[in-house]
Amino acid sequence: MSRFSKEFLTWLDTNADHIDQESGPIADQLLEKIAENDVFKIGVPAEFNGLGGGPTHVVDLLNELAQHSLTASFISWGHRTFIEYILASDNAYPRETWLKELYTGERAGGTGLSNAVKFLSDIEELNVTISQEGDDYYLDGRLPWVTNLRSDKFAALFAADFKDGSQPWIITIPSEAEGLIRSEDLKFVSLQGANTASLTFDHVKLDPNWVLSKEGADYIAKTRPNFLGFQFGLAFGLAQRSLDEVEASLNSNRSVLRGEFEATRDNLLAIQDQLFKGLNDTNYFIERPRELFQLRIDIVDVVANSLLLELQASGGRGYLKESESSFIRRWNEGVFLPIVSPSAVQLRHILAAS
Repeated sequence: MSRFSKEFLTWLDTNADHIDQESGPIADQLLEKIAENDVFKIGVPAEFNGLGGGPTHVVDLLNELAQHSLTASFISWGHRTFIEYILASDNAYPRETWLKELYTGERAGGTGLSNAVKFLSDIEELNVTISQEGDDYYLDGRLPWVTNLRSDKFAALFAADFKDGSQPWIITIPSEAEGLIRSEDLKFVSLQGANTASLTFDHVKLDPNWVLSKEGADYIAKTRPNFLGFQFGLAFGLAQRSLDEVEASLNSNRSVLRGEFEATRDNLLAIQDQLFKGLNDTNYFIERPRELFQLRIDIVDVVANSLLLELQASGGRGYLKESESSFIRRWNEGVFLPIVSPSAVQLRHILAAS
């Protein structure tokens, strides 16, 4: 059963190509249109006015969106992951102040923790630093890539550290903060409507209410399974849509593809099964992050195989600009999945070094 209204899915299908290629008013409507279906409460406990359910229900939600638009799924991943992090904090302020706006999409949530995930794996240094002046703390630095920074109102989530090597802090910051500078949208081959930009911190005075945790390494390790696990919804949906297109052609002269189709579909289902088993056990991927990293690498290959099969199944008609299948959009969307942070190559480095 769909989690979305027929009217919304019709609107999304109609505008998916435009959102993929253009920033602007239509893209800026997207998050609130998604939120009209009340989906950002999925997986949220009732005590926070949520609809209940677990992390696999969030993956299913993102899967369904990705079958229509990876841009829609990607911004929803960032937004829902932002919600997940403020739910996990002992600091109630972000929940009490922003959660209602996040549920409705009035405020967009941008998750800039890819830098922190890579920092914990010794891939790169943190991009934002904290300095102390008297009793006050200040933020300086730059996050080069954060998605869902809608120009009218957002809150961003990131990690920052001190020069003394102590544990990083996990921090949220509203777009209204003085000294926080949002760049123009980055220019993408695809997913242009995702409101992805850089953030510069020009000696931003840190409000203590923005701090989610002062033990960043432990906090990230605890929340990383859902951060990465939710991302699988993007890949599952894109692969499933491509395989659906392939299946529709198998009774024609494309039947020679049946063996590869079935093998790719079986691989997709096997990865989904392993992921869901791990996510349903709260500590499984916390204790076994390598398994999650390997699954993330494996799903990239499944998406690539699915898209290549779709191209072969569609033949020349899929390469036409006016094709109704939107194959070229999915092909460009698929190119994004190996590089979404932490990228497949970065995960391979982590596994090789372990």
